[in-house]
Amino acid sequence: MSYRFCLAVFFLCVTVGSAFAGPPLLTDDPDTPGDKHWEINTAFTLDKRNSSATMETPLLDINYGVGDNIQLKYEVPMLVRHESGAGTQGGLGNSLVGVKWRFLDEDKYGVNVSTYPQLEFNPPTTSADRGLVDRGTNLLLPVEVSKKFGPVWVNGEVGYTLHQQSDDEWFYGLSGGYEVRENLTIMGEVHGGATYQFKRNEVVFNIGTQWDFAKNYGLLVSAGRSFSRAASDEPNLLLYFGLQVRL
Repeated sequence: MSYRFCLAVFFLCVTVGSAFAGPPLLTDDPDTPGDKHWEINTAFTLDKRNSSATMETPLLDINYGVGDNIQLKYEVPMLVRHESGAGTQGGLGNSLVGVKWRFLDEDKYGVNVSTYPQLEFNPPTTSADRGLVDRGTNLLLPVEVSKKFGPVWVNGEVGYTLHQQSDDEWFYGLSGGYEVRENLTIMGEVHGGATYQFKRNEVVFNIGTQWDFAKNYGLLVSAGRSFSRAASDEPNLLLYFGLQVRL
């Protein structure tokens, strides 16, 4: 295990001690559920490429607010993956736990800013042995910034992922949206990832919507793909279809 990974895990532990965007988009945001409130997203997702297709059926994303500026997160998917020449297999995917801390609020500072360390780890099953998930533990260290301009919002995220058993990566995203009415928002994003030396870069776009059809329930939908040509093995179809419950 590299010294950088050990230091980052220590940083996460220290952090634990002391929306807009987010689903259905890949780019996260500084928003939190609010004190003692739950935000639970249950979704179907698809990442289709020329040589494979991966579905999360479902993806369970549970968030809880501690005060107005802290969010606790647990996420886990049930995966189904089809690879050309290797058939189809399924199983439990990696779990993701995290703590978001919004340390600047727009009302006071003119902009929302948060940090959101998250730890991703293999399930206690054979998923890693079968190649369904990559073996090892990963640590995500992002920062998010957002700003509202009336019915329009803009949100950005940049971060670094420390991989225990592979090359580290950068990730970044820029998203925006428009509140058509109080319960309906349309949104879009450009989101990318690159190896730490920027030798490989994958950039996708998504468009989506959030429709709050009841006080505590919302429908989350997005679709997108890579900017690269269809001949590449980057995503040629990304889908997210989910239900959000707020308690």
